[in-house]
Amino acid sequence: MIRIERAKLEDVPAIKRVLSDTWRATYAHFLPLGIIEHITTEWHAPTVLTQEVQNPTLFFGVARTEAEYVVGLVTARVSDEVLMVNRLYVVPDYQRQGIGQQLLQASYEAFPACQRVRLGVEVQNHIGVAFYRRQGFTEVGQHQEQIQNTLLEVMTMEKVLPTGLKGSTTA
Repeated sequence: MIRIERAKLEDVPAIKRVLSDTWRATYAHFLPLGIIEHITTEWHAPTVLTQEVQNPTLFFGVARTEAEYVVGLVTARVSDEVLMVNRLYVVPDYQRQGIGQQLLQASYEAFPACQRVRLGVEVQNHIGVAFYRRQGFTEVGQHQEQIQNTLLEVMTMEKVLPTGLKGSTTA
């Protein structure tokens, strides 16, 4: 059984491991290893993750097994009344078990006043694009992002949330 809860400071090392493992598994087929190492070192540094876990305007949720292992995470925030999902990662061995969907749902419930949710996913991340389409997201645009010397095509996807979430409690 998996439970979704807000991340705690003591989860930071496990969060870093999840990010490192999933970045390698997700992006190695189209990003150079040097860029992946840079991102998992700089963007996912313990000090950065600690600040995010402590940020009250950010929902940082983790998926935890019965054995207390962190196997997935989501980060989301509100921007202009739209819920922005910044990260959603599930360790490869735990994918296709509904954990990603549970993490998304927890982010929706953390911000029940939001009526739309938006995210960006790399076009070459075919597994991610297919997952978000299954969750009801549609493409609303594309843009390019440069990471070091590599240009990525990023698809912006959006979903209208059911109005029934308005009465939900904050996660």
